[in-house]
Amino acid sequence: MSIPLPAPAQGGDIESVLLVPVPHRPLAAGGAPPLPSGSLTRAINDEELIALWLRRPNLSPRTVRNCRKEADRFLFWIRVHGKQLADVRYEDLLAFAAFIADPQPADQWIATTRFARADPRWRPFCGPLADVSQLQALTVIKSMFRWACAAEYLQANPAQLLTGMRAVGSEAIERHLPPAAISLLLEAADVLQGDTPGAALRRARARFLVQAYYLTAVRLNELVGADMRSIRRDDSGAWWLHVLGKGSRRGKVPVPPSLLAEFRQYRQAFGLAALPAPGEAISLVLASRGPQRGASHYAVAVALKAVIRRAHALALQAGMSEIADRLASASTHWLRHSSLTHQANGGVPLKTVQHNARHASIKTTGRYLHKDDVARHAETVAGIKILSSAAD
Repeated sequence: MSIPLPAPAQGGDIESVLLVPVPHRPLAAGGAPPLPSGSLTRAINDEELIALWLRRPNLSPRTVRNCRKEADRFLFWIRVHGKQLADVRYEDLLAFAAFIADPQPADQWIATTRFARADPRWRPFCGPLADVSQLQALTVIKSMFRWACAAEYLQANPAQLLTGMRAVGSEAIERHLPPAAISLLLEAADVLQGDTPGAALRRARARFLVQAYYLTAVRLNELVGADMRSIRRDDSGAWWLHVLGKGSRRGKVPVPPSLLAEFRQYRQAFGLAALPAPGEAISLVLASRGPQRGASHYAVAVALKAVIRRAHALALQAGMSEIADRLASASTHWLRHSSLTHQANGGVPLKTVQHNARHASIKTTGRYLHKDDVARHAETVAGIKILSSAAD
C-alpha cells in the first residue's frame, strides 16, 4: 500500500525551513506552549529547533543550504513513519542510511525533474545518493542530533552510535573531462538557441561561465556568490579572482589572460564597461532578465546543464562516442575536477595546484594526478631493465 507524502509546512513565527508540519505541543494553563524539560531554547517543535540550528553563527550560505536539504529529507522520512526527533532510535538511523542508498518506492520519493515544492510532482530525491552524498547526509544528521542534545531539546543522542562512517570509492578523481570536451563546451555555449536579446545575453554569460569555472577551478557557489569587484588586479599587475570558499575561508585564484578577455566581452554584452569600477558591487554572474540582477545558484546550474547537454549532442554528431559518454554524466563540478586534473598532469607543480584548489592537504590534491596507461607503460619499460653482463 502506498504511503501519501505529507503536506508542506505553513509558515510560523520562526522561519520554516522544513517540509512537513508537526503538531505543536498542547498549550500550558497560562497560554504559553510548554518547553521540553530543561530545554535551552524556546523551540516548541522539531521545525523550530532545526531552524535555530541553521542560524548558528558563521555558517556559510552553502553550508546552510546543504544542511537544510539533508534535514528536510530526514524529517520528511521520519514523519512518514509517524515519528518526531525524540522518537528516533539507532535502528531508525540504520534504516534511513539504507533508504537513501535506494529510496523506494521510487514514484513516491524520486523525481528526475526539479519541481516547485508546492507541485504535486515534487519529490525529496532525484535518485539514489552516491557514497559520498550518503556520508554527507549522515554527517549532517549527526551534527543536528548533537546540537539538539546540547540544547537539551533531546535527552539522548542515538546518532552518536553511527561510528566508522566513510565513503567507499576510488582514491583517484575520475569525474573529469578531457580537453576536447572542454572545447566542445565552449562551442556549445556559442550555439545556444534563440534570436532574442535575452538569448544573446545567455550566450555571452555561458561562454564566461564555462571559462571561469574551468580556468579557475572554483566551486559553483563561489562564483555565484562573488561580485564584480572579485576580479581585480594586484600591485604587480596580475589579475586574481577572490572568492569565499568552504568554511567561510577567503582565497584567490589566478585569472588567465583568456578569461580576462572573456570577462570584458561578457560585461560589455550586458551593457557594462569592459572592467569594473572600484566599488562596483553588483553580482559577478548576472541574470539574463532584469537590470543587472544577480543570477541564482539554481539558474546558473541550469544554464550550465543546458551547455553540457548541447555539448553532448555535438559530440554524438561528431562521432566522439567516448567524450559523449562522459558528457552524459557530467555536472558543473566536473569543470573544477577537470581543471585541477589538467593542471596536475600538465606540469603545474602540485603545491601550486593545491593553492589553486584551496585544499587543506596536498594528499587531496594528489588525487587529481593521473598517468595515461600508454605513457606509463612506455616510461616504465624505458626506465627499468637488467643490464647485459660483460661476458655476453
